[in-house]
Amino acid sequence: MAGAQTISPAVTSRSLVAAPSALVLKCEACGEEGPHRVLKGRLSGKGDVVFEGVVKCSACGSVRNVSMRESKPIEIPLIVSWMEKSVRQSIEMAPDEIVAVGSELFLVDGSARVTSIESKGRRVPEAKASEIDAIWVKRSDKVWVSFSVNMGNRTVSRKVLAAPDEEFLVKDIVDVGRERVLVHHIRTTHRTIHQGTATADEIVRIYGTIVRERTSH
Repeated sequence: MAGAQTISPAVTSRSLVAAPSALVLKCEACGEEGPHRVLKGRLSGKGDVVFEGVVKCSACGSVRNVSMRESKPIEIPLIVSWMEKSVRQSIEMAPDEIVAVGSELFLVDGSARVTSIESKGRRVPEAKASEIDAIWVKRSDKVWVSFSVNMGNRTVSRKVLAAPDEEFLVKDIVDVGRERVLVHHIRTTHRTIHQGTATADEIVRIYGTIVRERTSH
């Protein structure tokens, strides 16, 4: 992952005189590394940036005072892919921060996984922020789950959005748009399962049959 502590973890176009809305820190209470909401604080300094303030851990809710110093952040082009679209943004990072393919970046409205890094005109597995030309990421807080739904004389494809760790159960009934689907089996990246569960991020396709609602007269 990019550095454990950074004053500018999110996509932003803010001025350096304003304190960030969140910091990526390792929590001293629960040990989790992730976003901490800034309750109050200020930035100062010219060559280096100094942050002093109060933060709240998003994982356990603990509150603490922090004082951090780092080099003035630089802005790096960021191409964010999600829902078959790509949007150009930018992200601020400390110059010596290391970014690697496969690591996670925290954006303003979610998180994303790094899929490609361009440094000095070529693609590399990792690089210091100061040497990066652009970063490509894919949103990782939501994934598409594909369904093949048997509707009697035909089979149709459907997709639903889910959190990566959301579980789908064989023999369960899932709402897919306006339809209700009984799951028969699930194909994952490693196997096909006929009982049990699989998480959204490992599912290749779910196979099921439409559930016909019975009405009484």
